Amino acid sequence: MKVVSALKWFHNWVGFFISITMLIVLTTGVYLGSMDMLNRLDNKGQQFVPLNTAEKAQVTQTVFERYPEMSTVRFPTEHSPFIEAATRGKSIALDNNLNEISIHESKHVPFYSTIFWLHRNFLLDDVGKYINAWAAIIGGVITLIGIYLWWRVRSGFRFKHSVPKDTRSSSLVKSHIQLGLFISLPLFILCISGFLITYKGLWTDYLQHQQASNVSYPQSQKNDWYSQLDTAQKLWPDSLLVAVSKPRQPEAQDATEQDLEYSIRFDSRNSVWLRQADNITMNYQRGEIQSALKHSDRPIAGQIASFVRPLHDALNMPFSYVLFITFVSVIGTFILLFSVVTFYRRTFKSKA
Repeated sequence: MKVVSALKWFHNWVGFFISITMLIVLTTGVYLGSMDMLNRLDNKGQQFVPLNTAEKAQVTQTVFERYPEMSTVRFPTEHSPFIEAATRGKSIALDNNLNEISIHESKHVPFYSTIFWLHRNFLLDDVGKYINAWAAIIGGVITLIGIYLWWRVRSGFRFKHSVPKDTRSSSLVKSHIQLGLFISLPLFILCISGFLITYKGLWTDYLQHQQASNVSYPQSQKNDWYSQLDTAQKLWPDSLLVAVSKPRQPEAQDATEQDLEYSIRFDSRNSVWLRQADNITMNYQRGEIQSALKHSDRPIAGQIASFVRPLHDALNMPFSYVLFITFVSVIGTFILLFSVVTFYRRTFKSKA
């Protein structure tokens, strides 16, 4: 019983103070998720028309020449039926004739940058980033403790307790417990993945791919986009070539495309859960494939590491997943508000 009492104390007292940071993170997460969904729902007035390899090669060459600051070219797909040139914080949508449709910059969206950095580091730079990370991991522990405490008294709760009947503390507590149970697993994943995004060194090494020395790839023509994309497509004929990326370069560095190894990304037709997960790295100057790795061929640790960021911010994940984690954030906001109100009433207001 002493252990249970200690867990209750930790869940209530530590949870009360962690709730302050988590409320900020969850409410800003609702905003960011909503903006992401609105952006994904906008098809720019285009209908999906697939491009062949020659057309993709021409698009790649033209876009990188026209917009040298852009790091990625994405080709039309059924869920995004337009060409997109993108870099961090900016994207340009184009039709299949490479006419500009729209330009989106996060800094021009009212409050977006403020909300994003409030979500990321509470507007406190590196100090806030690490506070956020440790608050997230503690929040994950509190979630697990909550599941255990619910399990001990599970027979006393019903589905109808999910929505509070009134504003009395007993009703709010039951709703907090029941709703918390429903979202406990995804909330725990969001907490852990948020922590890992800050501490990248714990998992990014698992994404590195050591190419076997005995693997021989077909050679492409040097400095020729069509030859190189065609070679990559023929290597994986059953996959869809969806994007070409080059490493972002520091502004002070004058790098030419010959200095860079380009990433050619594919979607597997048999799995659309994590998009752009299969990757071929090509040296443009020499026309040589440096590596080729499908997500399914990664060791289990690499597959898990590949999901760290997508599980948190839905990068390259389906629209349904963005909707799901945004809904989890909404429910999480309510249950934290319920817990803060009841804890304040029972601990502080009752002594006044």
